[in-house]
Amino acid sequence: MSKKLTGKEASYPPLKFKVLGRTLEHFGVQMYKRREVAIAELVANCWDAGATEVMIELPNPSNYKPDTSKIVIRDTGCGMSRDEVQDSYLVLGRNRRRKGGIEVQTCLPLDFGEERTKADAGPVAIQKTRRVMGRKGIGKLAGFGLARKMTVATWQEKEGLEFYLDLTELKAEDNTSEEKPIQWKPIAPHKKLSPSGTIVTLEALKHKTPMDVDSLSRSLARRLSRTVKGQMTIRVNGHKLPDPTPPLDFRLPSQESGRHLEDVELFDGSVVRYWYGFATDVIHDRELRGFTILVHGKVAQAPPFFFDVEAKASGQHATRYVIGEIEADFLDNGTDDDTDLVSTDRQEIDWEDENAQTLKLWGEELCRKALRDCTEFRGEKTVKEVLSDPDLDKRIKRLDKPSQKQVAQFLRILGNRDSENGKTLELAGALVRAYEFRQFHDVIEEIEEAASDPNKLAAMLQQLNEWKVLESRAILEVVKGRIDILDKFEKMLCNNAPETASSRTPENMHDLLAGNPWLLNPEWQVLAEEKKITTQLREWGQKDLPNYSGRFDFLALGSERDLAIIEIKRPDYPAELSEVNRLFEYADKLSVGHDRHFNMVFICGREPKISRQQLEGLQARPDFEIRCWNDLFRKTRSVYEHYRAVLEGAVDNPAFAAKEEEVARTRQLLEHGIHRDPKERAKGLPASDVDYTRTKKPKP
Repeated sequence: MSKKLTGKEASYPPLKFKVLGRTLEHFGVQMYKRREVAIAELVANCWDAGATEVMIELPNPSNYKPDTSKIVIRDTGCGMSRDEVQDSYLVLGRNRRRKGGIEVQTCLPLDFGEERTKADAGPVAIQKTRRVMGRKGIGKLAGFGLARKMTVATWQEKEGLEFYLDLTELKAEDNTSEEKPIQWKPIAPHKKLSPSGTIVTLEALKHKTPMDVDSLSRSLARRLSRTVKGQMTIRVNGHKLPDPTPPLDFRLPSQESGRHLEDVELFDGSVVRYWYGFATDVIHDRELRGFTILVHGKVAQAPPFFFDVEAKASGQHATRYVIGEIEADFLDNGTDDDTDLVSTDRQEIDWEDENAQTLKLWGEELCRKALRDCTEFRGEKTVKEVLSDPDLDKRIKRLDKPSQKQVAQFLRILGNRDSENGKTLELAGALVRAYEFRQFHDVIEEIEEAASDPNKLAAMLQQLNEWKVLESRAILEVVKGRIDILDKFEKMLCNNAPETASSRTPENMHDLLAGNPWLLNPEWQVLAEEKKITTQLREWGQKDLPNYSGRFDFLALGSERDLAIIEIKRPDYPAELSEVNRLFEYADKLSVGHDRHFNMVFICGREPKISRQQLEGLQARPDFEIRCWNDLFRKTRSVYEHYRAVLEGAVDNPAFAAKEEEVARTRQLLEHGIHRDPKERAKGLPASDVDYTRTKKPKP
């Protein structure tokens, strides 16, 4: 129900709103369903009223309720008298354009207005005649696209009034004409707010969800020209409209030129002004993509718009990066309906009209050029980024010329992928690695097939980077981890890590071997650690050894037939004969509880304190071995080190070339059979991964 007035206020003769059939529903409810469109229309009314400030208050999303929340739009325009409300505002279809513009004295900031120069300092009051945006006289109904009730408070210097519009009560039946009474009351002018102005309050909101304040602010900023935003300050919940333009890599005209827009004369003599640019990253907000066409400061063709060439133009993937504006005031220079080429809701231009054809043809060519240039720009940007990396630049230059050319081509395509920055070098590394392994012809073919789509190419390279075959990835991850552990092993040796954890450092040789028995032998598995001989015998079902406290460091499964008893000492501690004999004693005690053969491994410092004769005797035993930490490290590292070049892409390393040859040899054997012809036999055996001739034994 509309607001009911009592007492003296109820005695004022009502205003009249003449409604024919379902006019309000058609023009208010249906045309302005989108909230940003409706609010932009109400802001345009503020412009037409000569406002220099517009304040929009949106409900707080945290306590939004459609029945109780309100939207308030206040302006500092000329306001309205009671007669103006009756004769102008409450009349649908009134063409205000016929009365001409409205004079406004506005304070222009330094960066707005063509009248200013860079030498000017500070704001200056300028008398300007604004061209009215409205023409059809129905923009006032935009509020009904958002709410069922509107309260309008308006004032001038000496008088003011407030009236109420309720959509439910204003509706009329089909094919009937009625004059609806509008309740109103006089109010004192809100001079503390502004000498004149209007406040529109929307209640009984239609949308169940709250508005996104940031999104609305960007949308409004995109729908109004720079000139409008310069002459009329617009605030949403106290904050000025933001610049909706994302960070750009390129802009035409450039900021350095000192011009915001580029002027161009069309074939028929009409003049348009425009700018466009390429965003640094993907533009996620679709309304910011493409061109928006503005007519007299307000959107006439809503974005994203590419003059319908994006589906067929080269560089169509660039639509996610191109943003621009076109000011085409000539489309709406008249005052009659015949010259009006803009749809009522300001969302689309009548492109079939002959007066819009020159703009359409010019715009199509502009969009093709922008999309094509954006694609080339982003491609070259990616190439430069990759070549600025010394390692990638060096690796690419080592490729043959045709491969270099192909890599550059794929990098240009990769530059237009639908992805944020940050992974370019990673994906480029995967691409270059594919060419370094030239034997993988099938991978190169997959890259070529994916190159028609930047997103598909990026996904494919990401798969390569993450190792498409999970088994291969798992194996190489293990190898990479073992190489990293070997690096840690080397540091521990240099730092003389203790046998077990100590107050000096928690890192110790015992824990290193416990988790990584492959350091001793790739096939070994640790079965037990730090366990008493009597405890182990008991677990095997044997009797305890009374009064025996012997304890081994490790018991490992050496093979299907053997167990290995391992005793370790810290890196700077040499072996002594008594300790070696104790290891033999452990083996003798344990042998009664298990039918497997026992081997003994003693790991110590570099120089054992054992005589030559005794050491030769020990080394002659097939079940005993003394290993020094340094020799153990060198031997184990030699097993894995040749993989480091593959993992790091070190193509200059001989180990890389050896693995490359192994891949080629493997493919040859699998494709043509396990057989070497005389020519292959003449080449001899391939190089071994490990040079065991360099493995040293402890010197007697």
